[in-house]
Amino acid sequence: MIRKLLSPEVQKYIRDHQRDDPFLLSLNKKKEDGFPLDEAIRQIQSLQKAKSKTPSWTEKENIVWPPPVSIEQSSSEVTARFKASLIRGKSLIDLTGGMGVDTSFFSDRFEEVLYVEPVENLCELAHHNFKILGKTNIKIYRSTAENFLHQNLTSSVEKKLFDGVFIDPSRRSEDKKVFRISDCFPDLYEIIPSCMNRAAQILVKLSPLVDLSLLIRDFDPADIWVVSVKGEVKEVLFLIDKGRRSAGIHAIELNKNGGSSSEFTFFYKEEIESKSDFSLPRKYLYEPSAAILKAGAFKLVGKRYNLKKLHKHTHLYTSDKLVVEFPGKALIIKEVVKPNKGDILRQFPNKQANVISRNYPLSPSQLKKKFALKDGGDQFLIGTTLTNGKRVLLWCERAF
Repeated sequence: MIRKLLSPEVQKYIRDHQRDDPFLLSLNKKKEDGFPLDEAIRQIQSLQKAKSKTPSWTEKENIVWPPPVSIEQSSSEVTARFKASLIRGKSLIDLTGGMGVDTSFFSDRFEEVLYVEPVENLCELAHHNFKILGKTNIKIYRSTAENFLHQNLTSSVEKKLFDGVFIDPSRRSEDKKVFRISDCFPDLYEIIPSCMNRAAQILVKLSPLVDLSLLIRDFDPADIWVVSVKGEVKEVLFLIDKGRRSAGIHAIELNKNGGSSSEFTFFYKEEIESKSDFSLPRKYLYEPSAAILKAGAFKLVGKRYNLKKLHKHTHLYTSDKLVVEFPGKALIIKEVVKPNKGDILRQFPNKQANVISRNYPLSPSQLKKKFALKDGGDQFLIGTTLTNGKRVLLWCERAF
């Protein structure tokens, strides 16, 4: 099929229709016999999804794309570049190759990278695409991670120790969200000890939904990164390094180049031992970044920036003086508004607001419905609970 998709006629069709609606294209059955229309349309679907995730790949001609679902599940170029910056050395094994985005960025940092993947079609696509991308230092092995480590190693690989191993486990069930490490394969509890016999560093990518307390309990000491892009947590990473005896938690927001635009680093013990100071709302209000909230630095973030917390279970903070370096939103509190539609609409006459709910009975969607508001604008309506137990709505605007 790769050969068919690479024919000049098919490649021209993909280029000519890359911005068209795939559904409308599927209604056109006028192509002559032998033209792989369905496959070409799937290529267009995948290409459209890839434009925002791996733009450098879409700039290359003759890339052959996996199905759209594989694009959705793959790492973005931004997060792949960041992962590649976390480990170093001469050789690395990617035990869960998949589409190969992470593998390709690791190959920029290592002299040799081994791509391991059990699905034949993905191996074929990776072999072709790596060649197009000029990634000549990647070797491809069709195997499960377990077999590669325990059974199917060639004698030349068998004797070799690697500098790094990367694992991106898949969900055991595609029908549910994954919270537990045991819901993934390969089984990390089984495979990590095997990896530690072969490499000094093991980097693992997990779902944003994973319970960090399990990572801390079961894989200490391991550095943990909660990675956010454009205010949304995209993945959780942890790195086991044989040379490290203590490790921290890093809540990080990435910029478009895969570098850090903000980072909050702490040790789990610091958060446990920290205590919050509380206050009613002052002049400024702060909401931590999504990465910090996922990382669980609820008390420590207030301490670090000398802020008061609104309530034990309200992860919003306040101060009299503006803290411009705060890693998250900084807002000016304009007024405490009454929770009735008339008062709300007087404050938001264009019926637009960025609605946030923190420790409040109604969700953002319920608040928007109740007060006939729609998303947008520069103003904020925040439902929250104060240290005195009072539930309030705060009218705010950005501090900068």
